[in-house]
Amino acid sequence: MIKRIAGALVTGAVSACLITGTATAAPDNYVHRVASCRASGDFAICVAGGNVNRPLALYVYVSATPGQHVSGAWDVVCSKGLGAGSKSGSFSGHTTLRRRISMPYRRPDSCTVSADAQLSHGGRIHVWIDAVKK
Repeated sequence: MIKRIAGALVTGAVSACLITGTATAAPDNYVHRVASCRASGDFAICVAGGNVNRPLALYVYVSATPGQHVSGAWDVVCSKGLGAGSKSGSFSGHTTLRRRISMPYRRPDSCTVSADAQLSHGGRIHVWIDAVKK
């Protein structure tokens, strides 16, 4: 989000775009890096996973050098009160990409999340998971 706002300022985007981009995010929210991994080689695979308390949103990011098509998947298990739930999904696209990870609860107490991605050719891959927190 911060990169998007900074980019809009640098490129001289109109103020209407800035208002639309920031109106949904509270100013006291911040991004927490949950996990990260790097790998290289032909059809390289990278798996990142970690735990986070009280996330508002979870995202998986994938970058590759050279840019190319990647495919991957994510899994999340969250707890809220005495309950626990899980969700999983898959994704594909051209790097650099960002996908939102669906959580089984709104405002869970904690989550264990993992994501993996694989290159379609040789190169380097970086996978990371970020949480938006208050």
